[in-house]
Amino acid sequence: MNDPMTGEIVTYWRAIVGTLDQRGLLRERPRRGGAVLPECDAYLFTDRVIYALDLQRLAGISREEWLRRELWAQWKAALQGRRVFVSDGGGLAICVARQPGEQVKRLPKVIPLALDHMADKPYNVTLGYSKRGPVILDLAGGHRAILIGGTSGSGKTNLMQSVILQLAAKHDPAEMRVAIVDCKQVDFGADYERLPHLFAPIAHDLEGAARLIESVEAERLRRQAVMAAAGVADWRKCDGLGLLLLVVDEAADHAKTPTMTTLVDVARKGRAMGVSLVLGTQSPSSKVIDPQIRANLPTGIAFQTRTDIESRVILGKSGAEKLNRPGLALAFIGGRWETVQTLRVGPNAAGDFITERVAVRRPTLDAVEAALVRYAVEALDGA
Repeated sequence: MNDPMTGEIVTYWRAIVGTLDQRGLLRERPRRGGAVLPECDAYLFTDRVIYALDLQRLAGISREEWLRRELWAQWKAALQGRRVFVSDGGGLAICVARQPGEQVKRLPKVIPLALDHMADKPYNVTLGYSKRGPVILDLAGGHRAILIGGTSGSGKTNLMQSVILQLAAKHDPAEMRVAIVDCKQVDFGADYERLPHLFAPIAHDLEGAARLIESVEAERLRRQAVMAAAGVADWRKCDGLGLLLLVVDEAADHAKTPTMTTLVDVARKGRAMGVSLVLGTQSPSSKVIDPQIRANLPTGIAFQTRTDIESRVILGKSGAEKLNRPGLALAFIGGRWETVQTLRVGPNAAGDFITERVAVRRPTLDAVEAALVRYAVEALDGA
């Protein structure tokens, strides 16, 4: 019994039996004194101890009593938070985790966007926080094509704003450009027009959106030619190329149009050229997001949806319909499903963030200069 592993087995078993005694489940031995104790075989594994109970010697305790979750909860308390449960696969077995369980943390309902929440690595942004800690997206790597969905007011557009502001705060315009499509004309206003990182003026109508998205595709093709001439396969190894992020606030505006075909091309072919896409929708249906589109947007982030079908369109699984507050999202990140409270961009946060953090690295364009830039984008493919 001096062996520490054997001692661990005995310690756990004593706590289990002691709990049975406290609950009054042990019978007294007739005429001999003491209690009738259950018997078992014990198996020690790396992460757990399993006690296989002898079904002929259960100390008179019924199977139903062994399967009561109230009993398991009392065992967990007696074993300093270790998870304990009884399996009933033909024979009863008590499983005890060898490490105490993590304390359940409650996510705050609001986590404001702030500098101390930002990720350190280039082109990485903080999606928000799960119970495990910060959840990070790599916009130049594994998360370069993202589908975001959810009902109106659930947090979809707020996340897009957070991504843009975080990238702009860490990178100058030579390292990162952003193209924004906002046909609702309310989500990306004057504060975002001030960003020196804009690839072109923000598109606020369908015609302008089509032109802007085609311009991004033209830039992707230009980069492809530049990289081919330089003999490189990774845009980061080619001088003068920074990340280009295309943000489209509502996919439904472009469903079944040539513009959506272009968006799919950007999502499918943009990675090697440093062109990333964030596509949002509050109408996550198969009519808007068909299988081809979904297949080329490998990262899905779902805020609250109306139905489990909408959740499946975004994530490939149900669950988002159960989310119960704005800003709470479900996503598969880092090889596991995470429930994440995303960072909140407050009503005046964008203007303050841009003023305080995003250095204006070029003078504001006057009317003539702005017209020339618009002409270059619309008529000369950005040349």
